[in-house]
Amino acid sequence: MDNSQSKPVEDGVDGIELYSKNFRSPYRPGTADGKKKKKITSKFLDGEKLDVLNSWVSQNIKKKECVCFIPHSPSSQDERAICCCGNTKDQHYFEPRAHRALPGTVWDPQIHVREYPSDSHGDMTFTESTRMWAKYVRASCDTNPRVLFDLMTQQWGLSVPSLLISVTGGAKNFSINPRLKNQFSGGLVTAAQTTGAWIITGGSHAGVMKHIGEAVRDFSDSEIVLIGIATWGIVHNRKALLSAAGGAPALYPMDEGSQGELCCLDNNHTHFILVDDGTHGSYGVEIPLRSKLEKFISEQTMEKGGTAIKIPIVCVVLEGGPGTLDTIYNSMCNNTPCVIVEGSGRVADIIAQVADLSPSRITISLVKEKLQNLFMDTYSNFTEQQIIMWTKKIQDIVRMGSLLTILREENAGGQGMDVAILQALLKASHSTDHRGQDNWDYQLKLAVSWNRPDIAETQIFTDDWRWKPSDLYPSLMVSLIEDKPSFVRLFLDRGVTLTDFVTSERLTHLYNNTDQHSLIHSKLEREASLDPSHHSKQSHIQLRHVSRVLQELLGDYTEPLYAEIKSRHMRSLAHVNIKIKSKVSSRNDSLDPVFHHLTYPVRDLFIWCIVQNRAELADIIWSLVQDCAVGALACCKILKSLSKEEDDTATKEDMINLANLYEERAAGVFSECYRNDERRAELLLVRVSPTWGKFTSLELADESQGQVFMSQGGIQAFLTKTWWGKLSVDNGFLQIIMCMLLFPLIYSGLITYRMEERSQHSLFKDNINKPNRQMKHNFDLEYPTRRPTKKPQGIRLRPYSCMWKLLAFFNAPIVKFYYNVVSYIGFLWLFAYVIMIDFQTYPSWREYLLYVWVFSLLSEEIRQLLYDPDRRGFVTKSIQYISTFWNQADILALALFAVGLICRLVHTDTVYIGRVFLAVDFMIFTFGIMHIFSVSKVLGPKIIILRRMIKDVFFFLFLLAIWIISYGVAKQSILVINETRLDWIFRNVIYGPYLALFGQIPTDVDGLNFDPSQCSENGTVPSLPKCVYNDGNGIAIFPEWLTIILTCLYILFANILLLNLLIAMFSYTFGDVESHADQIWKFYRFGLIREYNERPTAPPPMILFSHFYLLYKNVCCKNAMKNHKSLRKVMEDDAESSLLSWESYMRDNYEQSCQLTDKQRQENLVKDTSESMSAVLSLLKIEKGREGLQLEGRLSAMEEQIQQVSQYMKWIISALSEKGFSGKTRILDRKVNSHHDQAGSLSRPALGRGKGRNFNKKEKKSLQMLLTAARQVWHCDNRNALNAWWGWTAPPAALSVPWCLTTAVAFPNYDPPVYNADRMDRGLYDPKFEMTEKSRKYNALDGKFDFRSSCGTYSVKDGLPLNPMGRTGLKGVGSLRWFGPNHSVHLVLSRWSVTGLFQKKTSKRTLDVLVVKHNVNELWALPGGTIDSGEKIPSMLQSLLKAEYLDEFIALLGRGTRVFHGYLDDPRNTDNSWIETNAVNIHLENVKDMERLLQNFQEPNDELSLRWQLLDRKIPLYANEKEILQLTAEHLDAHY
Repeated sequence: MDNSQSKPVEDGVDGIELYSKNFRSPYRPGTADGKKKKKITSKFLDGEKLDVLNSWVSQNIKKKECVCFIPHSPSSQDERAICCCGNTKDQHYFEPRAHRALPGTVWDPQIHVREYPSDSHGDMTFTESTRMWAKYVRASCDTNPRVLFDLMTQQWGLSVPSLLISVTGGAKNFSINPRLKNQFSGGLVTAAQTTGAWIITGGSHAGVMKHIGEAVRDFSDSEIVLIGIATWGIVHNRKALLSAAGGAPALYPMDEGSQGELCCLDNNHTHFILVDDGTHGSYGVEIPLRSKLEKFISEQTMEKGGTAIKIPIVCVVLEGGPGTLDTIYNSMCNNTPCVIVEGSGRVADIIAQVADLSPSRITISLVKEKLQNLFMDTYSNFTEQQIIMWTKKIQDIVRMGSLLTILREENAGGQGMDVAILQALLKASHSTDHRGQDNWDYQLKLAVSWNRPDIAETQIFTDDWRWKPSDLYPSLMVSLIEDKPSFVRLFLDRGVTLTDFVTSERLTHLYNNTDQHSLIHSKLEREASLDPSHHSKQSHIQLRHVSRVLQELLGDYTEPLYAEIKSRHMRSLAHVNIKIKSKVSSRNDSLDPVFHHLTYPVRDLFIWCIVQNRAELADIIWSLVQDCAVGALACCKILKSLSKEEDDTATKEDMINLANLYEERAAGVFSECYRNDERRAELLLVRVSPTWGKFTSLELADESQGQVFMSQGGIQAFLTKTWWGKLSVDNGFLQIIMCMLLFPLIYSGLITYRMEERSQHSLFKDNINKPNRQMKHNFDLEYPTRRPTKKPQGIRLRPYSCMWKLLAFFNAPIVKFYYNVVSYIGFLWLFAYVIMIDFQTYPSWREYLLYVWVFSLLSEEIRQLLYDPDRRGFVTKSIQYISTFWNQADILALALFAVGLICRLVHTDTVYIGRVFLAVDFMIFTFGIMHIFSVSKVLGPKIIILRRMIKDVFFFLFLLAIWIISYGVAKQSILVINETRLDWIFRNVIYGPYLALFGQIPTDVDGLNFDPSQCSENGTVPSLPKCVYNDGNGIAIFPEWLTIILTCLYILFANILLLNLLIAMFSYTFGDVESHADQIWKFYRFGLIREYNERPTAPPPMILFSHFYLLYKNVCCKNAMKNHKSLRKVMEDDAESSLLSWESYMRDNYEQSCQLTDKQRQENLVKDTSESMSAVLSLLKIEKGREGLQLEGRLSAMEEQIQQVSQYMKWIISALSEKGFSGKTRILDRKVNSHHDQAGSLSRPALGRGKGRNFNKKEKKSLQMLLTAARQVWHCDNRNALNAWWGWTAPPAALSVPWCLTTAVAFPNYDPPVYNADRMDRGLYDPKFEMTEKSRKYNALDGKFDFRSSCGTYSVKDGLPLNPMGRTGLKGVGSLRWFGPNHSVHLVLSRWSVTGLFQKKTSKRTLDVLVVKHNVNELWALPGGTIDSGEKIPSMLQSLLKAEYLDEFIALLGRGTRVFHGYLDDPRNTDNSWIETNAVNIHLENVKDMERLLQNFQEPNDELSLRWQLLDRKIPLYANEKEILQLTAEHLDAHY
């Protein structure tokens, strides 16, 4: 079926359909599939699609052009002058109506740059490059990101990504060691291919971008989307990309030699977005648009495999400079996780080296040291302010540890880039907008998308969260659709039950999501399109379509696996949870989609795995299927049927191999069962399986050509017992023949019978408790046990009556067979006698006897055709009957006999014609002896070889006919002129060349043999051939040399080449069959045994009496043919459940033995040893590297500590020498005094005054160490340091340290900026006015302002209060309301978690707290805010509550518990303004109070969001508020 009719998986972004369901657009985005292994060759668009693309781009994509020439230097007005936009005058785009710039005009891009439709887009090719194509577009920097996303997905046809990888780093002079390069490249490509990711880079042919392009080129085996976003103004040779029509292929030359300050595009990228702002030579123009586009893509929700997940984004950093640091900082501020590759150089190495340090240890001196080592050539260009700012950003980056992942150089080989990216996404999920179940579901979706069950098992399925089986259903569905057996096994181990998971809705969804290129999908779609109830707008596959296809694969005579349910009331059931995506048909007799109740859900899932040829998934499900042996044979039949229609050679081979595997498993399970209990194992062979279309194991093995299964010893033993019936298998051939000739010998003891047991412990009574005695008798008759060597105690033998012995003898299939052999030989003798000796004008009595005999054969064939004990229907039974080869031969023989008989009796003139037909018919009847003797172990394999050789002969005759016809026609045309007699043409063209194969060389090809008397000149004599071409005088004049050469060539090729080919074919067939002769014979033996087991006792022609008796019972008595035994048995439910449970137990034993055998195989032992050695060597290598790094780190730390101790000692000695110490310290005193004479000294008065002389570097360093120690004592972790702008070169030891210590030394460079943010809620309070007037009464009440501090009395300097906790790096009021303490209230509204979970490690209950988030902030916060004097609750909190509830809430607040009161370490604090808060916990223990509170909250809006958040240390809140929550948890004895 054409793929255009396929129903694709619905892909959506944010719940919006990306394309119409009834229109397949060539640009339709689909879900990115990283498992496709075929390279995608891009084709240039045709004319119609090109027009559509041009129209779309011209309407949506713009470019920018400078329309006014304003030179950099007003004095330069020549043609070479450069405009402020970077272009020359002739490169400008002048409009006729554009205004000229007046002298002195300042160039403004908002005024002098205008937008026009883009003139550069379409396909491009690279000169001298292996990549032949790429797509590109020139877009304005103000382009909406959604427009670019639509361009890529709808117009360029890209699939919506499952992951977005943004790579940033060094743009120039980038180098990386080869080992790390290979490991990084392989991991990145693996991550992109497995997830269907988009990789976004800068797009230029330099630095990291070039490296990424080469990685994709060298390591990918499928197409990877590599998007380059570059600045249009810095692209070298960009004129080659200009196209007036747009979309036309552009030839882009890569000329790096002449690029200068510009750069070429990388030839390994697949797509380019060239961002244009109207300037030339300006780098970094693309950064804002790239950030917006990445953020827009990451906000989209991708639905894949029935589950929705936001497109994750990760930033990968290699090397890089200060710009890369800004990119990392901005990405992490936007909650984008970053992966830093250690060992790649510069900024990446700096962050990797300090990532494990606390922010307080990341000082300016440390960053300086790292910069000096890694930026050796450019370090001198850095200013102090830049280094200070970079230090702050590095501290911020390290503090956001949940978004930072380091790919360590020593772990790159074992961990891999792909694992690092996944771990980064998992870590980031803890700090993003996810909570509780949503967070864990998000992590599991990521792990499933990446197919990393090891990470899911170790990092997701932990004790931190209890997973319900139903929570895993969406991920299990994705794992099944995307063929991830490791996750399926993991979910089953986690408690998922397939019986509960597999429903009709899910099974239908699975079949609708089969691979669109697979054979089963095309068959299902074809069946759905042929459905009479199929709607033109609906192409969904229903279970009834699946049932029909499976019935076709298993055999048309099987029972449907899913019954078709006809529903006429679907409209009235529209409210049920059934989604109907198309209009309901108006026809009353239509079949609407009705979901079935699945009786065997595990079987249904197993079949779904098999039809898609998914071996690993099928292996997992088969171990859970109850009816495993029959299921394995059924799947063997399905796979072999599919392989006959499969066109792909590799897929066909995989199907055959999988079918053989399940046949071996079925044989292995049966062998295990037979070794344990023969009676039960034999019952498994004949049990009718309702699970698999009411088939038995033997019937499925016969249908699937299961020779391996049929050749098992247990099955052959069962067939042998069936063949002998109730007779003992120890009876000899002569004994049976003598009893057949003289049946009274039956009672003489000449033959023996199997001893039957009748006891309460028999298998029949244990497993089949049917009251029907006839069924019990049939079971005992058909499945007797072997003769016991010793009579068991408590079991009495069944007595044998004379009638019982008589029936047992004549009902034995072997006796029937011998009687039929004798009968058939007699029939052939009579037939030969009649047509050779006694064929008179009128039939004799012998001929009439022959007619009766043939009629008995015909009646037996009719009985076999109509015999349908399972009520399968006449058509199904007819198909089953005709499909057998020997039945076809019997039909042909009987049909020819009927034709001959008609010609024999219709008229005396046609008697001879009838005799001819009967003679030919005798040959066909004679061939039937081969079918009879196929049961022989000696003749059976030879007959099978003969059948195979006959097939080879047909192929040989086709090749031979080509040579015969070609030679015969050429010879006849050369020798004879215009022969018109068809009989002689046949003789000369076909018959003559055919006889030449056997040595009868034609003589007419040589003119010397021409004899006019042996031919007719004009062809008038019918008995003579026409003479060859001659001169009329008896001399042949045809080209003898040519005819002789043709004859020699014909004999050479036909006799030697083709006959030897035939011999070789026969030899191969003989060798192939002979090597499996025993197996093949055992397989075909079953059909003959089954036939004679069901055959009536009497042979032809006496069989007519049995047929008349059966006809009488069926027509007159309305009784079914019960006496005809078939190898089928229907069991009761209880007995069947017991038997299948035992079979499942045997199946488990078989799998364990297979695993043990597989482990002991030589190749597996060698493989395991090799893997173990590789793992040990890898661990040794990693451990050696770790020890070296640890030793180096320890030595560095030791050197640093010794240096610090030495400096401390010098400072102490200097201080003691000033006090006049002598004696033992005199020598040291002299040295120190000498040192201070040169460099100055620290004096005690200077420390006391707070102001003194300027200290030298060593003195400052000593004091800085002291201040650092004091800082650790007074204030260990102040977040204000992260926002500081300090102006001195030493580490920021003075920050967050009390003023009494920091003022002891003059820091002339400490001059932080003044920042006063605008706020609407300050009223008349003006911070600028307060800084100039300085008239406030701090440390007291000043009107309505309360400047009292909970920290005690604070200092006031220059009329402004000083932060009691120390310097912050910022002056002014900042974003707070006023100077001094800003009193606030933080409300902690808590409740016990609605899930009622306990934390396993601490055995404490979990809490939910109410949190709030503004749209301008990424983090959640506790509700609260600053309060004015006299206020009880903040105004922000008042806005959340309804007005009528305020008084009641104030009363509720009064009953709360204060958990914190004092200074709040807030990032908004400055040197002159800080926050002091009162945190109150209101625990809603009462459900009534909680419902009352929730009812009185205002409706959420776009600016403010509220939610209940599970209380945990990983909660995404500010660190200072986490401390409040920790105190709350301690107060309520809850988990934190």
